[in-house]
Amino acid sequence: MGMIKMKYVVFGVLALIMLGIGNSMFTHKAMGSSGKAAEHEGVIEPTQELMKDIEKRLTNMLSGILENNLKYVANEAGAVVDQSYKISEFFFPFDPKKNEWFERAGIDPKDAGKITKLREEFALFQSGIVYKALNVRKMAMEGSQEETLKAFADLIEKTCFACHKKNRDWLFDQPGSHGPGR
Repeated sequence: MGMIKMKYVVFGVLALIMLGIGNSMFTHKAMGSSGKAAEHEGVIEPTQELMKDIEKRLTNMLSGILENNLKYVANEAGAVVDQSYKISEFFFPFDPKKNEWFERAGIDPKDAGKITKLREEFALFQSGIVYKALNVRKMAMEGSQEETLKAFADLIEKTCFACHKKNRDWLFDQPGSHGPGR
C-alpha cells in the first residue's frame, strides 16, 4: 500500500474512531441553540436511532472502501442521502408545536423566526450531506478506491464535523471537561 493510500486509511479510521467515541459517550444528550444540554432521560429518541443508523452506514462505507467493495459503498452512500432527509423531518416537523425536541432544547415552538433560521441553517448542512454523499457514490461507481476514500474523508470533514462543531461543539472537549450544563 502506498504512502498516500495509507495516509487516507489512517485518516478515515481516526475519523470513525472519533465519531464512535463521541456517539457512545454522548448519545443521551441533545444540544439546544441556547447552549444548554438536555437529558433525554433514558428515552430512545427517533433522532438518536437515525443518527446511529447513519453512523453505521458511514462505518459500512469505510469498510467497503478498505475492502474495495465499491458497489456496496455506492449503495450505502445512497442510503445516507435518504437518511439526511429524515433528519430534517425529525427536527423540523410539519407542526412545530407538537415537537418535543424543541421543548427539550429550549426552543419556543411559537418562535417562527428562530425555527425558520434553524431550518435554513440545517438546510445548508443537509445539502452538503447530499452533495458529498452523492460524490462518494459517483467515485465508487467509477471504480476508484483512492478517489472514493478522498470523497468519503471530505464527507466526514466538511459535513459531519462542521455540523457537529456548530451544533454540538461540546462533543470534542477534552476528557474530563464537564462544564456547566454538560
